Amino acid sequence: MNAKRMVLILLAACALCGARFAACQDAEPAPAPLPEGPGLAAKFVGDAGIEQDPAVVFADGFENDRGNFDNGWGGIEFVTQPENVHGGKKSLEMKMVPPKPGGETSLGVQKHFRDRGYDTLHVRYYAKFEKTMDMLHHNHNNCCIAARAPGVPDAKPGIPADGRNEFTIALETWRSDDRKADPPGELNIYCYHPAQRSQWGDHFFPTGLITPQPKADSPKNLFGKHFAARPNLVPERDRWACYELMVQANTPGKLDGRIAYWVDGRLAADFPNLRLRDVPELKANRFGFGMSTRNAKDTHVNTMWFDDVVAATSYIGPRATAPAPQPPPSKPAAEPAAQPKPAGPTPEQQARAKERYAELKTAILAEVAKGRREAVFVDVLGKLSKVQVVAADEKALNVSLQGNRFPLAWDDLPAEQFFNVASQYGANKVALHEYCLGMGLERQAEQALLRR
Repeated sequence: MNAKRMVLILLAACALCGARFAACQDAEPAPAPLPEGPGLAAKFVGDAGIEQDPAVVFADGFENDRGNFDNGWGGIEFVTQPENVHGGKKSLEMKMVPPKPGGETSLGVQKHFRDRGYDTLHVRYYAKFEKTMDMLHHNHNNCCIAARAPGVPDAKPGIPADGRNEFTIALETWRSDDRKADPPGELNIYCYHPAQRSQWGDHFFPTGLITPQPKADSPKNLFGKHFAARPNLVPERDRWACYELMVQANTPGKLDGRIAYWVDGRLAADFPNLRLRDVPELKANRFGFGMSTRNAKDTHVNTMWFDDVVAATSYIGPRATAPAPQPPPSKPAAEPAAQPKPAGPTPEQQARAKERYAELKTAILAEVAKGRREAVFVDVLGKLSKVQVVAADEKALNVSLQGNRFPLAWDDLPAEQFFNVASQYGANKVALHEYCLGMGLERQAEQALLRR
């Protein structure tokens, strides 16, 4: 066989493989939409009687101290000060003292589901960060949902998940030593999973960023083509907030696993297309709350409070403070139907959006001029991709993807993607909110106000 014919055969084979790969990507089903706002908790004012709902598998407000949790460690306390209690008369307090050099401070409580597990598990809880909380790298403050095979210990740092031994998913905050994020840090998922890129697990951020950075042999597009990037959120300190973490284990052999979390009933991050297990027996069979640190350089004592915990197999939502509203009585047939409100932004909102667009663009250009290089999500050849901003001017945003540098004209950037860029560059939340309202981006407008 001559060389020319060999090359033609190889090219044809590559084209066929490429077509098959593209077909597999196109066959990836879009994940079902996730609920927001009120959930099953709306039926139970103050969570009273919520344990009677068939989807609920656990409920505890720390009124009996450790209550229904199996164990607690590290000097946890149950406090009664009204400002540090969300519901009832008690809450769980964790006061994390800095460790000695080479040591570790760890506190927490945990619930085990004996002889059972769940393919999908939600944990809803309320938490408050103290007003001076300022944790840096090598710290954890989390709600954790985990699966453990028989004989596998709860704590196994540095031993990767292999699809059969465990998976661990924790919702926590991250603040690197460069103090780029405001305290207490940006919400993210700390995850041990079979495709993890580090021996010590991965951090998933709502924007799609995964740390540590990918290695040459790391899986690409881990969250699939249907992943929707969202802005990073920094929780407000000294305020009770409602958090809900969901873990949906995949069908073995399929990439249909999913991790998501909500803040005050709004979906804040959604990571689909995941492989969390390779055997059906591996199910979520424990969850807990904890704080830990190995950072002896930090001399600050950091405190958190937890309260009103519910675990269920479906979406729970925030705690109800009043009975769910009843539907109004039917109107007489002769009464004319109410006219629907006009859809879309008003002319005034649209005009305001143009002004805010100019302000936001100017702010982005100023940050790029200072040397700030952020990873953002934009369309590249019809596909949402994470690119690195390398420069910007009045005409275009210059980005780099896999070593290739090219411009993206501002005028060609869809409103949703301009929102992604502005959010990543820490845009003024009021300006970003008004821009989104004028562009008809209602969900992004709400997210803008949640930013710090």
